[in-house]
Formats: sequence, structure tokens, C-alpha cells
Amino acid sequence: MGSTAVAAPLAVAEESVSPLPPEFSDMGPAPAGANDWSCVPSEAHPRPVVLVHGTGVDMATTWQTMAPALAGEGYCVYALDYGAVQTLLDPNQVIWGLGDIPTSAARLATFIDAVLARTGAPKVDIVGHSQGGTLARQYLKFNGGFDKVENLVTLGGTNHGTDFGGIEQIYLLLAAAGLDQTIISELLFGLTGLGTAGRQQLISSPFLQRLNAGGEVEPGVRYTVVGTKFDKVVTPPERTFLDPSGSAEVRNMWVQDGCESNTVPHQGLTFDDRVTYIVQSALDPTFSARNAAPCS
Repeated sequence: MGSTAVAAPLAVAEESVSPLPPEFSDMGPAPAGANDWSCVPSEAHPRPVVLVHGTGVDMATTWQTMAPALAGEGYCVYALDYGAVQTLLDPNQVIWGLGDIPTSAARLATFIDAVLARTGAPKVDIVGHSQGGTLARQYLKFNGGFDKVENLVTLGGTNHGTDFGGIEQIYLLLAAAGLDQTIISELLFGLTGLGTAGRQQLISSPFLQRLNAGGEVEPGVRYTVVGTKFDKVVTPPERTFLDPSGSAEVRNMWVQDGCESNTVPHQGLTFDDRVTYIVQSALDPTFSARNAAPCS
């Protein structure tokens, strides 16, 4: 009887240990409610939710509101840091979300495979903010993710690129003047802290041309694309919306639909009560029938 009593806690302890490979040991702390590797998906919420942050930020800051809200509803919630770039002044310090997006998508693929293997779920749902939405689409299209994802919710996703409030115009002017494009990129995106990923998110970048070529959505995936009319990062803000043509279900919507008084900016999308409600309703259609939509 004594050996039986010891076995159960050991099994639980083993399940609680992260199954991620060593290259993920560089990640920072997870937000509250996320990365409980002993979590078992429920019948009500059978798919784990994977949260993907944006450019120049980390998971702990980005998802400090939404991760515990989803966990409180009974979801198994997971988040990762990706795209690390060392700072010039301190090589021991990194800024997340600045690295090459296809490389980051491969990291996301490894992360999701670990989530599926540990939870036993057949698919996940993804919520991506800003670059995180675009990165998730790269994963769906080029890393085999289309058959591992049920829902993709993008919040201010840079799906058709952005001029980052005018940086693109400076880039084009310097290029037209004959300056080397690599040098221009290093100057503009190094000094502004946007990195390689910033250059890849410019309107009509080669990266985005490849991503959007031949259709912007993948069959069998449900897309909820959320934009805010007060976005000053995705400019103009309607560039976040996806072309619904194809064999996927696509819903493009403004945060302000039905709530014109909401003035949430790009950076606030992951903290806003109404956006959290939209995400919860996209992942579980019964949520909106049980809860009133906040408007603030």
C-alpha cells in the first residue's frame, strides 16, 4: 500500500514537468494560468489554447489578462516566447518577437506538437496578437499546422502588412536614393526595435507576398479576425482583415462593432474586456449565449 501511495504523486509530478525540448529553456516566465503541463482538457473545452504574442514583447506581459481569463473558463492554456534577438548593449538580454518569422513559425510548430502530445488533444486553438497572428498563419500554411488547428483568432494581426506609422515611406525613399537595402533595414529596424520581423511585416514585403499568395486562409480552419479602428501600429487598420475567399470560415470584425464607444488601441487589445469576450465567444459559441458583451 505504501508504494501505491507514492506512485500517484510521482506521476502527477512527471506530468507537470515541461515536455518542451532544451531550446525552449530560454523562455521567460509564463503568465498566470498558462503552461500547466498537467492540465487535462475538459469535455466542454477539449482543445488547448495557444497564445502567441507580437513584436518586441513577451508572453508574460502580453497575456497577463487573457491567459487567466481563459484558464478560469476551464481551458488548458499555453503560451511561448519566440524570435529572441540579443540587445546591443547587453548580450545577456534579449527582446522577443524580433527574429525571422519563418524561423519563429518552426518554433511554434515544435511547441504545439509538445502541447498536443502532452494533452492528447487532436487540435489546438490559437490566439495571436499583432505579429502573432501573422506568425500563426505562416505556421498553418508552411509548417503543417492547418490540420492541427481548429480556430485561429487574430487580434490586430499584420496580415497585409503595415507602414508602421510611416517607417515604410522612409524605407522606400532611402532605397530610391540608392542606399543598400540591408543597411537601410539595419538602421530603421535596429534603431526602432522592430528587427527582421519588422521588415517582414512591411506592406508588400516578400515574406507577406509568399504568405498571402494563392489564398489567405487554410481549409478547415475557422478564422476570427479582430481589428480596432484606433490601431496606430497596423496602419491603416483595415489591413488586418483577411480575404474570406476559399474553403475556410472567416469572420472579420471591428472591436467597435456594436460598441462604438470602445477606443482600445493596438497595444491594448490583449487587455480589453470586450476583446477577451470576443475571443471567448470565438472559441466557444455558447459563451455569448451565457454572458453579456461588455462595452467600454
